[in-house]
Amino acid sequence: MRLVFVFVLSVCFYQQVSAQVDSLHKDQSEFISISSQNDFYQYWMQSDRNFTNGIHLTWSSHHFNNKLMDKLLVGLKNATQKEFSLGIGQDMHTPEDATKTEVDSTDRPYAGLLYATYKKVTSNYWKTLRVESNLYFGVQGPAAFGGETQNFMHSLFLENKDFEGWHNQIGNGLILDYDVTVHKMLPFVGNLYETSAFAKIHVGTIYNYALTGVKFKFGKFNDTYYSKEGVRQKTPPYLKTSENMSKARKKLISKRKLGNTFDRLLPSLNEVKQIYFFTEFHIGGLAYDGTAQGSLIQFESSPYVLKSHEIQPLIMNWVYGFNFNIKRCMFRYYRVVENDSFKNRNLFGWGEISVFYGL
Repeated sequence: MRLVFVFVLSVCFYQQVSAQVDSLHKDQSEFISISSQNDFYQYWMQSDRNFTNGIHLTWSSHHFNNKLMDKLLVGLKNATQKEFSLGIGQDMHTPEDATKTEVDSTDRPYAGLLYATYKKVTSNYWKTLRVESNLYFGVQGPAAFGGETQNFMHSLFLENKDFEGWHNQIGNGLILDYDVTVHKMLPFVGNLYETSAFAKIHVGTIYNYALTGVKFKFGKFNDTYYSKEGVRQKTPPYLKTSENMSKARKKLISKRKLGNTFDRLLPSLNEVKQIYFFTEFHIGGLAYDGTAQGSLIQFESSPYVLKSHEIQPLIMNWVYGFNFNIKRCMFRYYRVVENDSFKNRNLFGWGEISVFYGL
């Protein structure tokens, strides 16, 4: 809770200091958000197994746009908007049996992660194209305090049900990961729906995988390729006009009877009273899972890790959820169903609840 308080206080201070300077020119959509992931946020598959708990704080602001990170994080050269953000996250992975104090070689090991995420998102509204890149830096192991956080959360909601095996977690190791995701809108669009395809590659000391998939949205929502999250802004960034459009953009403008000037497009960019549903399907291949095998750069040994032949290389995910906003506050819930990375295991799932506030 202290981390949350300091994070929110720093955001408020920065906003007050910079308000007069930035009021006449805003380079990107800005927001603060808090997200909580837990297997408890679902009706089916409630089981503390594999990924079971996480919390993430994000601040999206032009203050994080600097020359060094702009070069380190890849993006589109001709972007209509470039968004930078800084996040702090903590994740917890556990075996199924919470009562065992000894190492269980028939299941995955405990793993806690604590890390910062530097994100760059470049979008081209007219080309309906977006590139996201992330740099992750942190620690996996006892130094991430995953066990303490999980048992504290369980003491609040689950009648003091503690996980007894956290002393057997994977030892301290480095988190240094990088990923890039490319999104492209498909011509299958309409007044209340749109479809996008995407591909992602992730490399680093914890995860190494690649996947691709499709996403479908239905309802009323701010344009997906104007800003990533679609959080309503107090002052939306300006969008320059262009005649060079993708087939999907031309079709969308025609279907929604929009113009090509900023004033005529603004109702579809920032003023929508959003309420929509979405679903995603992912398929890919996993080469390394450091939450089960340990970091590729370990600082100390681990009591137990999985071997490479025990890891399921096939990635199959299904995501579905809904989103709505009240003025500049936005709320999102989604559920993830995925195959277990530990071979010969069934599907498992978890949910995420997020709250955003546009700045």
